[in-house]
Amino acid sequence: MAGSNKAKREAPSRGARDQKVKLSDRWRGYRAHHSSTLRTTLAKIFGEPIQTLLTVVVIAIALALPSAMLLVLHNVQQLGSGIESSQQMTVFVEKTATRSAIDQLGDDIEQLAHIASVTYISKEQALEEFKASSGFGSALQYLDKNPLPAVFLVQPKSINTTDITLTQDLVTAIAELNAVDEVQIDMLWMQRLLTITEISQKLVLAIGIALGVGVLLVIGNTIRLAIQSRRDEIIVVKLVGGTDAYVRRPFLYTGLLLGLLGAMTASLMLVTCVVWLGRSVNALADLYQSQFHLVGPGFSGILTLWMIGALIGVMGAWVAVMQHLREIEPK
Repeated sequence: MAGSNKAKREAPSRGARDQKVKLSDRWRGYRAHHSSTLRTTLAKIFGEPIQTLLTVVVIAIALALPSAMLLVLHNVQQLGSGIESSQQMTVFVEKTATRSAIDQLGDDIEQLAHIASVTYISKEQALEEFKASSGFGSALQYLDKNPLPAVFLVQPKSINTTDITLTQDLVTAIAELNAVDEVQIDMLWMQRLLTITEISQKLVLAIGIALGVGVLLVIGNTIRLAIQSRRDEIIVVKLVGGTDAYVRRPFLYTGLLLGLLGAMTASLMLVTCVVWLGRSVNALADLYQSQFHLVGPGFSGILTLWMIGALIGVMGAWVAVMQHLREIEPK
């Protein structure tokens, strides 16, 4: 009887020791800790407005400069009608070519490799366009015959500076076809345009990488100072069994929020500049009877900038935390 009572008293204690935490309870606890950590980090960031403002402004400037240069490059390319229009070839047909020879020439050009489109302009169409654009329409009626040849406007597929020889080979191949009188393309201008564009893209990339490293250093230094100011708190947390992930989490959130706030400020600066300059640019384009409009970063560009800022913030915080938390161990 005494043994059975003893067994009954021991049963609850064994059940308490054998009880396991459910996965759903772990997930709720994990989510609750992330939520509380985020709120605490936000409170600490906005609790030091001057320091936070200076850090965010530095990050915003470092992110806005390469973004603005990339935006300028995009608008300049649009202003120049892009690289593809500069690659267009004008194929002049022999004046004595028959209609069947012209049709065959068009088919032969379309069958060549690296051809995007072929547009035929007859002699009559060329003359009408010349009358409309030259202002000599009344004088041209006294000509005995049409002096203009038929032409093909050939648009090759987009190329870059490393494939410039491909365009030269294409010009040579078209010139060797029957009924071709001459092939015109400004190769020098195309090379200059492609080279300037490539150099500009590399320059923007280099400046972006340099400023991105600067943002990493700024965030890393901010996190280092935060770690040093909370050194005693970190030691206490480790003494009571806090894991490295638990200690690391608030600082990662700090880096994430600082990078995201800097990116949001940078996107606001870009949009403000585009709106501010847009009216003046549009007025200047109207004076030159141009359809050019200043293009902004757009929603996808702003979202990409936010993601880059947040990623750089997390990376900078991670490097700083991994470097300095090793030095803080309870003794």
